[in-house]
Amino acid sequence: MRLAEAAALDGVDFEAALEGFRAAAEGILRGHFARNDFTFAVPTITVKKGGRKYAKLLQGENDPATGEPRPGGSVHSFVNKATGEIFKPASYSAPAKHARGNVYSDDHGAHALTDCAHVKYLR
Repeated sequence: MRLAEAAALDGVDFEAALEGFRAAAEGILRGHFARNDFTFAVPTITVKKGGRKYAKLLQGENDPATGEPRPGGSVHSFVNKATGEIFKPASYSAPAKHARGNVYSDDHGAHALTDCAHVKYLR
């Protein structure tokens, strides 16, 4: 049985699992900034809605004066909506070929991230 099927049986929905992954990634990112005493704006990670197959997570910055998101940013990761698999971005609009983790895992996919919150390369 796949992780997504097991999670569905346990009553975990995709939106909750995706939010857990987003929160874990943002927490790791904030910890990285605190450890290294970075003084510029801490990036935030948001979910972009609308893709048919993948949810796209975007990494950007908020303006420290207003708190509003600044234009620009980059793709943090892609998550398959059907299976919950986490993918490293190959470009702004497409994921890499192989999954790095799953949002339905016990740590919400945090094992797929480096200590600075990027999705890991395959070994």
